[in-house]
Amino acid sequence: MGLGSTSRGKLRAGIRSTLKKFLSQERRTALKRLQGNARKRLAPVLSTVHGKFGTDELMAELSKRLATDFQILMVHSSFDSMLPMYKGTAKELVQGLIEFCGPNRTLVMPSFIMGGRTYDAAAYYEKKPFDVRITPSEMGLVAEIFRRTPKVLRSLHPTCSVCALGPLAEELTTGHHVSRTGLSPDSPFGVMNRRPTSILGLGVEYFRCLTHVHTATHEMGDDYPIKFVERTTDVTLVDYDGGKYVHKLGLPDRTKKLDLTVVWSVLSKDELREWRFHGVPMFVVPKAGILTQRLIEAARRGVTIFGKVPVSQTPAASSKS
Repeated sequence: MGLGSTSRGKLRAGIRSTLKKFLSQERRTALKRLQGNARKRLAPVLSTVHGKFGTDELMAELSKRLATDFQILMVHSSFDSMLPMYKGTAKELVQGLIEFCGPNRTLVMPSFIMGGRTYDAAAYYEKKPFDVRITPSEMGLVAEIFRRTPKVLRSLHPTCSVCALGPLAEELTTGHHVSRTGLSPDSPFGVMNRRPTSILGLGVEYFRCLTHVHTATHEMGDDYPIKFVERTTDVTLVDYDGGKYVHKLGLPDRTKKLDLTVVWSVLSKDELREWRFHGVPMFVVPKAGILTQRLIEAARRGVTIFGKVPVSQTPAASSKS
């Protein structure tokens, strides 16, 4: 990845972080809608400038970019952002990724519920359950098609659910509803840390979707240098057999503003790779566990994805005083 790509990535991440600080979720959603409409109007120009590619060409590109030593491939995607350059369908993309992983690797995609347009999970689940069989993913078209693919398993968690297909699918999806938190070491994300896992972004930059950054927060627990307001709500869960459970869901502290520009300061260029393929943004984190480890090390220095904290306030520093 050249210096120009790195600089552009940092600049875009910085702009996004600033917008999140000063604009409401509703305003940011409206701006995103305007951006999407503009992109559709410019489709002929974008196709001319960047050219087109199909599923086979994309898989060949991934074969060059990804190492072969992963057991799990976690894919974040934005199908709209791949258009008009990508000339296949979302279903073809899912099938291509399944074939890319083959029978010996496990493909994973998020099937998160963010809480609808208001990003309010408590309100979203106030009058309806999370049904692992039918509750749709809010992670885009590709993730939703993958959720509906035969033999794909989905974990039972109302906000941090994941879908998996392959030899480790059962290990990844079993017992998510009884994990300490949706992103704790006993969740699917802990499995991804313990197993060789690559995280891939298609049509999306890392700072828009890299959920795995939160694993450090949940692994450190009370030792994390930033404290959060703890709120919960009860959600009814429905499993594959129709069994029902009442789950106490922890709600995010929306007063803390996420800033993923810190990721560039804690990962090397080999630990986070960004590039563009026919103008489509892509990234790969080759080792998910390394990302968690680096962010834990940074948090102990007072550097977090929610901003910097004076070293004197971190648990490690306090224990030495």
